[in-house]
Amino acid sequence: MNCHAQVKKDSPLLQPIRDAVATGKPVPWVHIHIMPGYVYFNHAAHVNSGVSCVTCHGRIDQMVRVRQAKPLNMAFCVDCHRNPAPNIRPVQFVTQLGWKPDGDPAAIGRELVARNHLQPPTNCSGCHR
Repeated sequence: MNCHAQVKKDSPLLQPIRDAVATGKPVPWVHIHIMPGYVYFNHAAHVNSGVSCVTCHGRIDQMVRVRQAKPLNMAFCVDCHRNPAPNIRPVQFVTQLGWKPDGDPAAIGRELVARNHLQPPTNCSGCHR
């Protein structure tokens, strides 16, 4: 259940998720965040680097009905890859959507980028495969 083991874990709207976990049958998803088929995107690479769900999906924990809050187009992604610091947080806070840093988020991000040697690809083959 990942996030939903903690976020809105008793919501009746999440019953299909709980049923799928219990039965092993897949959830009939309605795709909301759609990217072209030629775009390679790896959630784990982003989450493990400290990119929060909020960066791409907005505050989904506050949405009654999930909607696409960010453009998720090439410019959006390339801008972040060229300057990731404002979108990087300590990994332990990636799923804490309301996390507020004790200092300047960009400064914290710059320090994490340097410490963790983060170098998001900016070449075409980084995302187009």
